[in-house]
Amino acid sequence: MTYPLNRRSFLAHAAGTAAGLVGSGAVQARLVPGLAELIDAERAAVREGMAEGGIGAAAICLVHQGRTLWMEGFGRTPGGPVGPDTIFSIQSTSKNFTAVAVLLAVQEGLLDLDAPITRYLPDFSVNSRFEPAPQDRITLRLLLSNRAGFTHEAPVGNNYEPAAPSFEAHIRSISQTWLRFPVGERYRYSNLGYDLAGHILERKAGLAYAEWLRRKLFQPLGMRDSTADPAVYSKVANRAVGTQGGHAQVPLVTPLVASGGVYTSARDMAAYAAFHLGGGEWQGRQILAPELWAEMHGFGLGGDYGLGVMRSELRYGSTPVRVLHHRGGGFGFGCNFVYCPEAELGWAALFNRPASAGYRFGTRLIERLLAARFGERIARLPAAALAPIRPLAAQAQALVGTYVGRNVRAQISESGGQLRFSQDEAGTPNPLGVTAPDALFTVKEDGETVTYRYHPSTAALPAHLECSEGEASLDYNDGPNDPPGPDRPEWDRHVGRYRVDQWGKPAMEITIERRRGYLYLNAIRLIVEPEPGLFFTSDGEAVDFRSPVPTWRNLLLRRV
Repeated sequence: MTYPLNRRSFLAHAAGTAAGLVGSGAVQARLVPGLAELIDAERAAVREGMAEGGIGAAAICLVHQGRTLWMEGFGRTPGGPVGPDTIFSIQSTSKNFTAVAVLLAVQEGLLDLDAPITRYLPDFSVNSRFEPAPQDRITLRLLLSNRAGFTHEAPVGNNYEPAAPSFEAHIRSISQTWLRFPVGERYRYSNLGYDLAGHILERKAGLAYAEWLRRKLFQPLGMRDSTADPAVYSKVANRAVGTQGGHAQVPLVTPLVASGGVYTSARDMAAYAAFHLGGGEWQGRQILAPELWAEMHGFGLGGDYGLGVMRSELRYGSTPVRVLHHRGGGFGFGCNFVYCPEAELGWAALFNRPASAGYRFGTRLIERLLAARFGERIARLPAAALAPIRPLAAQAQALVGTYVGRNVRAQISESGGQLRFSQDEAGTPNPLGVTAPDALFTVKEDGETVTYRYHPSTAALPAHLECSEGEASLDYNDGPNDPPGPDRPEWDRHVGRYRVDQWGKPAMEITIERRRGYLYLNAIRLIVEPEPGLFFTSDGEAVDFRSPVPTWRNLLLRRV
């Protein structure tokens, strides 16, 4: 059911207060007509999702026009029932806070988004097979937009080690890593860039990162429950405890201070959402200058990741709607933070198990509220609006093969001049349209068109499909028309089965095998060996056999 309100009536009806909503979830009559039923349905969905995903504690908040419409806790912590002030780790949603923290330092003249980071860290370096001194071209803007070329994990302090080393030791180890891509060329999600940005902020401000957040962001916004300081959150009695399958206990402290270190509550996230919906203003005070808030959300480098924030470009009725968001997950927690300035609507869900069910919390509710404001959702770019061409046979054959991405694998096949695209092994092939030799598209189940820009291979990198949804970008892995590899006999000692441990327990099984003259790691081809024992996969990750315990993505590979 939809509620077709114009902007004025939507805002007028939505102007309820949080009084009476916290905990009890009662809905006042002045809210959007039908909101009570939507909230009741979402409350039931949250409880069902918690049961489905094994989530023991969750808290949510819904904000409109700076006011809290709904805030509620679900489940229990060891200290009692979850409430609006129960704190949760929000993991990678912390990156949104880090971007704001850095921009606040820019606002004070301490930092420059476009200066090389070696201005602030003259001794920093990182390995690259593409250029001799990549650090001289890395800027804070590239760190915060995930375009510096970094991999995701560090050798010291990551999502897999059982103990949390110091933040300083974690930062020092980044210099041991290898960039996946040339500086500035591609978006690839990474913890390392954010932790470097937080470290640079510490060095320049002369304050611990957690203290800068407290003074410059949490205090001004009245976020009394929030902290990135382990010495503080570890002593909070009203704290949710992270849980993860296969582990009786999850490490409390993350070494990823800037990229994943914030603990906060639903009450505080409501204030933070109001701050963003106000364009950096909160309760009449401009905390972050409007031009810097716009810089954060301008997406000037393209793609769908700005500075600590992602976007989804949607259409409701006749209105293009930009929904901004950032998820977090790890160390036994999950978070989903969403805000839509056009609708002045914000949402946060915090939960103590990174289960897929938790990331669905609020999805239906937000969709219905946006439909109430703008009209029913329709495809933003329908396939019928595109004019496909028939690619040349050589162009089609160059596309055929398997591809790998951050969380997805795909295959492109060709039959009778028609290209087809499928994701994952069980995926149903769908037509892959071509509108130019380097422009492709496919259509999702909901009717949305997803576009890809084709980048041909270079001497160091395979072909690449840059997706309009950045997390779905793909690198060419292999195909039926590839020539055989060098098949070196000395590779025999690398072949075998390995495992990756997380917090002292087996987490991933890894197989190194030969195929058509190449080594493969779990079906991902190792395409380059710049020196004996050092390889790079088709998606740019380093695989290093030069030490007694080899590594992949800086994670230890233990022989099975």
